[in-house]
Amino acid sequence: MTRRGITGRRRLLGALGASCAALVLACSGNQEDAPKLSKGVSDAIPDVPVPAADGPKLGAVSYITQVLDRPSKGGELLGELRAGSLVARAGEPYSKDGCEGGWYPVRPRGFVCATENATIDLEHPTLIAMAQQPDREAPLPYTYARTGQTTPIYARDPKNDHAVVEVGKIRGRSGLAIVGSWTATDPEGNSQRLGMMTDGRFVRATDLKKAEHTSFKGVDLTQTELPVAFVVKQGVRAWQVEKGEAEKQGKLEYHQTIPLTGKFRDVNGLRYWATADDRYVRHRDVTVVRQRSTFPDFAQGETRWIDISIVTGTLVLYEGTKPVYTTLVSVGRNRLDDSGDAVTRRGTFKVTAKYITATHIDPTKVEQYWDVYDTPWVLELDSGQRLHGAFWHSRFGIEHTGGDVHLTPADAAHVFRWVTAEVPDGWNALKRWPDGVDPVQVVIRK
Repeated sequence: MTRRGITGRRRLLGALGASCAALVLACSGNQEDAPKLSKGVSDAIPDVPVPAADGPKLGAVSYITQVLDRPSKGGELLGELRAGSLVARAGEPYSKDGCEGGWYPVRPRGFVCATENATIDLEHPTLIAMAQQPDREAPLPYTYARTGQTTPIYARDPKNDHAVVEVGKIRGRSGLAIVGSWTATDPEGNSQRLGMMTDGRFVRATDLKKAEHTSFKGVDLTQTELPVAFVVKQGVRAWQVEKGEAEKQGKLEYHQTIPLTGKFRDVNGLRYWATADDRYVRHRDVTVVRQRSTFPDFAQGETRWIDISIVTGTLVLYEGTKPVYTTLVSVGRNRLDDSGDAVTRRGTFKVTAKYITATHIDPTKVEQYWDVYDTPWVLELDSGQRLHGAFWHSRFGIEHTGGDVHLTPADAAHVFRWVTAEVPDGWNALKRWPDGVDPVQVVIRK
């Protein structure tokens, strides 16, 4: 078993009990704590070998650790690591100019300064305490919890290695990722079992319950062809249609997926779609996804792009003109009110960044009535809008959001992996695409 694989409870608690000075976590968790970038940098980007995947590692010990395109704090941002991440590095730093610990080339590209935000000491307490890494194949990258009530946020007490101090509040019903646990003394002198957040802060375990999320996911269109219907209301039934009459059949489940034949019948002014199992569904009861008849100019060859309809609340992944996946999404509450708030803006946009979990989204702005930390599988568009997973509701196919596009956890993970380019191993975010990889375009329309 590897060093990180044997990080059990005893070792975790030992690391958390280390001195506060050794635990270099940027608990504020915002971009202001990261190195500043400047314009007009003249340093050439060095041509260095790509470090081997099985070579030595560099670890991130700050909530946000930047990967830059050159060994200079004025370099352009390629992506981010987060606390506990390990990435393959070169055996020796490229230089130490402006970085006491040295600028290390990392895999697959870029440089990281191994001074305050990163280290090559794999026994560093932060790397031990924050050893849990995201599961990129699961619907959610971490274990998520919801708060049962408004609860304090704690940070380590700099004056007492075995105690915490209150630094904020999380509203009731809020969601967050939990990556570890610790027992410490709270400000009232009580011993508390604490859940550790991804930024190294804590909440009381007794105030948390496991986040339950919908198991709904979309349809692989390499196995099933369009049209497809989704049930987005309660109480919907199937129908039998014969001799110009429609007769009710059994109930259909909320979010049930129904393959259609493409044929339909009109009875008493209502349209009924024929299903693949020889029944019918009323058009007004379901959301029907059909093949597009026209395509944007860029839909050529196997070019990947995303088609989102805010009227139907659906998403289709295309490769050229071939649909490969479809599902339901949740869009802005005021979906067609262009002058109002909570609108998903229409147009053609490009994916400009990918985050396994959000480090840059204000957790109080994701939902109206509670906070959401560690929003999963975030795709950021050049419009400023985002597509991401939502584990805290099941209103997919219905307008619900503040303007961003929400997908179920399983769908968000699938779309995240499908969108080129990949977030490199050990990275949390990709902010600039590699040479030769074109950003995926997203069409948002009525």
